Amino acid sequence: MRQVFPVQALIPESDEVMGFQVTKDIVGIAARFTMGVASFISQDAITAFDFHHSLWLEIKALIEKDADLYPGYKLIGNRLPNLLVLEGLLSARFYFITKRTNYLDDIAKYLDTVQELDPRNYDGHLLKGIYYFLHDHNIDSAKEEIRKAKNDRNSAWQYSAAFLAAYEGDLEEAHKIYRRAFKGNVTPSTPLDVEIFIGDVLEAEPDKIQLWYCLGMINYFCKGDIHAAKKDFLCFIELARKGGRFDTSVKFAQEYLSEIEVKMRN
Repeated sequence: MRQVFPVQALIPESDEVMGFQVTKDIVGIAARFTMGVASFISQDAITAFDFHHSLWLEIKALIEKDADLYPGYKLIGNRLPNLLVLEGLLSARFYFITKRTNYLDDIAKYLDTVQELDPRNYDGHLLKGIYYFLHDHNIDSAKEEIRKAKNDRNSAWQYSAAFLAAYEGDLEEAHKIYRRAFKGNVTPSTPLDVEIFIGDVLEAEPDKIQLWYCLGMINYFCKGDIHAAKKDFLCFIELARKGGRFDTSVKFAQEYLSEIEVKMRN
């Protein structure tokens, strides 16, 4: 607050009105910035984003218009991009989880800002891929976002790539990607987040029976939940046999079930 609020304002007697206006604007901008920071610290990323996004547009216009500005403006302008990226990602995740009315439209606003300010942001590309899938099943755009997220440090992007392959019916390719993904590093919440997402898709599209195989893979190899994995693989095998589909994956599922039975007996 000491850095962004003016400590002292000297108003020339001959220009009192203009001097007051400039001081009011400075205090107003500093106050909105500080309120946004306070909201962020209070874990209200949506309110923080609203404060800071409108301020970011205003600060950019001021900096482009006049180089001789109150020093606090440039300080605020330098700090806003990083804050907006964090707040945008947190806000987008919140809407993904809560699924409020028209939540995808709100998510697009946050993710567009994240990619504008940090075009290479890993989480931004992953979330944008999910957005494209959920909004209009734009698989090509979703794949492009996952391609941009590709890296060797975090394998969450592979979970998304495997899901898209499975969704399109290439379950053998999904199997290969999952096995690579399970060897990589992810945050502790990633497997559960992926499981919940796949469950939501299955609820909306029960004909995508191959997703039961994906759930079985995640529960067995990643989460180590053999009881849940057994249910998933059994469900997949039953549905796949009825439809006469995914013979290769059915064989894999049967092998995994045999392993699970041994582990359960032991």
